[in-house]
Amino acid sequence: MNSSTPIVVATTQNNFVGTNRTIFVQFSHDMDASSINSSTFVVQGVAGSVSYDAANRIGVFKAAADFAINTVYRYTITTGARDSQGVHLPQAFAFAFRTRSTLDLSPPTVRVISQGCVSPDGSIQVVFDEAMESSTINTSTFLVAGLTGTVTYDPLTRIASFTPTGGFAANTTYNGTITTGVTDQGGVALASDFHFTFTTCPENHPPSFCSYTKGGYAGPGAPGQFFDAHYADTFENDLTIGINDFSGPQHHARWTADDTGATSLKSFLTSAAGGASSAFTADYVNPTATSNGILPEQTATLTLNIGFSGVASDPPGFGDLKLKNTGTSLDGATVNDILAFANNALAGNGLPSGFTFSSLNDLIDNINQSWDDCNQSDWGKQHLE
Repeated sequence: MNSSTPIVVATTQNNFVGTNRTIFVQFSHDMDASSINSSTFVVQGVAGSVSYDAANRIGVFKAAADFAINTVYRYTITTGARDSQGVHLPQAFAFAFRTRSTLDLSPPTVRVISQGCVSPDGSIQVVFDEAMESSTINTSTFLVAGLTGTVTYDPLTRIASFTPTGGFAANTTYNGTITTGVTDQGGVALASDFHFTFTTCPENHPPSFCSYTKGGYAGPGAPGQFFDAHYADTFENDLTIGINDFSGPQHHARWTADDTGATSLKSFLTSAAGGASSAFTADYVNPTATSNGILPEQTATLTLNIGFSGVASDPPGFGDLKLKNTGTSLDGATVNDILAFANNALAGNGLPSGFTFSSLNDLIDNINQSWDDCNQSDWGKQHLE
């Protein structure tokens, strides 16, 4: 596996899935839409239809009937899936989810991500409070009056972005609308159109981001306080590293979205490394330490840095940064992609080409420090764009 081969980088939450929801996977590459179908996206024992959202690289499975309540379902993306250049997945990707006891009937809500004025060469972004049907978030439902542009949706952070053709005018106020045409993954629309205004800056501003180290999140300072304030809401369906296939052959560690999970995760992030970095050999719930070295701690920290991007005062987009000039097989991969490679390694699915567990740990450590306390490191200047 490397940045030249497509992989699955995001998928449906593991737990508490509404029985009427669609199931999705997001790929690292633009895919050949004809290869994303009911033969390559298979939910065991369930009939349904498959579609592909090319704008966001997302495949969607819609069950023919509602899923059963409180039930584990397994699903696979086979090696028949290929990207737009004809490159197939290097291996099948297997996942699972557990349904809850109810339908998803509540309407989603949305808010503007406020970072002060918007850079004229930038984007305006909004964030939803639940997983959305990506194909419904488009140029017909995310509008900025008087402008045309492109619209994208990130399922990891639930952030939608509008980027105008030719940029925004400087020092100008714009009116935006998210219409009731957008729906969540249960097919429920916004209760009403969402209207908002924003103002652009007098001149272009270089993008900035925030990341924190594992010790920062576990400590008493500002990163630890940010963690305490936002962990449960941001990771309301738990935080998982590795792959949770519910007692299948892959392995994971999971922290629940409550005080027990938060306290355990903070202890985990600063626990003494037990042994060399390696794949998990069992499944763990709310672990406070690991015998699999530092890589699990760095991977959990990267999950926090990506998840918190766009939350409160943290600027959005950290996961979209791309790796460059490292001379490794992951050059060209986004930070989101690199998290997926790390999760596959911890799950027991192998390492990216040319990497060891130690070198993958070193890479993720550098990424976690690349915008530490919102200040770009020298490594970040050289190797992220």
